[in-house]
Amino acid sequence: TIAKYQQQQQQQQQRDGDIKDFCGTCRFRNQEFNCNHRIEWVIRNKGKSEEEAKLENLMYCLRKDFHHGNSNGGGDDGTTATAAAKLLKSNNWVVTNNHPKDNQAPFKLLDKSNWDKYSMEPHQILQRAGVDPSEGFIPSMRMGDVRKAIRANIEIEKQEAQLPSLTEIQSLYGTKPYIVGLDTCQAYRDAVDPEFRLIGPAGLFNSATNLLAQLLRANCINNARLKTKKYKRANDAPMGVKIQAPWGKHNPVSWRLHHEAKVGGAGTKQEDFLPIVMIKDPLTWMASMCRHPYEARWRHYPEHCPNLVANKFDKGKTFGEIIPIFVKFATKHFGDEPLPDPKNRTFVQYDSLLELWNRWYTEWMAADFPRLMVRFEDLLFHAEVTITQICDCAGGTMRPRFRYVEDSAKGDSGPHAGSAGFLASLVTYGNSTKRMKDILTDEADYEFAKENLDEILMKEFGYAPL
Repeated sequence: TIAKYQQQQQQQQQRDGDIKDFCGTCRFRNQEFNCNHRIEWVIRNKGKSEEEAKLENLMYCLRKDFHHGNSNGGGDDGTTATAAAKLLKSNNWVVTNNHPKDNQAPFKLLDKSNWDKYSMEPHQILQRAGVDPSEGFIPSMRMGDVRKAIRANIEIEKQEAQLPSLTEIQSLYGTKPYIVGLDTCQAYRDAVDPEFRLIGPAGLFNSATNLLAQLLRANCINNARLKTKKYKRANDAPMGVKIQAPWGKHNPVSWRLHHEAKVGGAGTKQEDFLPIVMIKDPLTWMASMCRHPYEARWRHYPEHCPNLVANKFDKGKTFGEIIPIFVKFATKHFGDEPLPDPKNRTFVQYDSLLELWNRWYTEWMAADFPRLMVRFEDLLFHAEVTITQICDCAGGTMRPRFRYVEDSAKGDSGPHAGSAGFLASLVTYGNSTKRMKDILTDEADYEFAKENLDEILMKEFGYAPL
């Protein structure tokens, strides 16, 4: 309101110092995020410039040495933290906070030359993320079940977190991150001037594109772009991270240079954008598609999903018949193929849900331009290492403290209702029993997947075979 704004402005004028006293690493009003994240949110959602956003929130984000009695602000000296970060980066180190919820927690230094010592043991991951597993978690649910619970005013109970063992996790995903395309990083940096470098997610539905975008925005900055002060709108990506590929993050790679995404696509030179393509274990990905199919259309039922091969539940289908899938891609078209229908939507048919995964990622593997391909699971079990490598690839700078995304990165409404948060994901995707026995419960589906999963993709990304 106007009165509230005027009161804030009056309080601001009564204090010493000015915008140079802004502390980006200070916690914002005792919330679970810092002032830099507040400023990003204001720029993105209110359309304000960086200077306007900082002035509006300055009273809550003052450096300690300029702070006069306001208990909502205060924290680390931003100038000191920035200088320390530059020094550490020059010496091949990254800084992260051991307890992001505690503003006074000590720094934990990570040697980029020896990432192996950074444990992927679940308890240590949760400690670094500031998550207490004893609080339990709400599991991912089908959209229909979520709607029923809301209509009946039923509170969804939390489940006890049974953390997987380190051995179990490593049996599924190995002991290190798998990133394809790091050999193209130098070519990208050579081709695109620092100011114009942009990164962001691409990937199929349910491949953690939203999680990647949030982790990049929270931790990686394109300083060259930010310092120009020309990019002030959220769509301009002032930090160098876009919410999605400008041709539409879920679209096939062939749509690059031929389509423009409705959200975040306008005004972006697509050749300047480095796509970070998210891939997920095909078994757990199919389970996610059963819960949240988004724009994929195929015959499936709670009793039979992913429904790769027809069985007794599929009336009108021959027993053993492969179930086709149609995927609706919606973008603004400005090239030749593929042509959209009159509603500016394109349906692409795939032989099966499994073939969608195989073909979509095989086409990305064959891309002749710089791109990275990153496993979703590495955002859970190797988050710091993976995000740092992505940021370095584009010539970005990591923030002084690493921040996890604890709640569901997708939000909890609309098509994303029922999505899992960080703890739920850690428990679910580290569980070998769920992966091997609870997804392909139909024998025909299991045999079809075993025979048709792309072996090259499975091996390239270190996924355990069936």
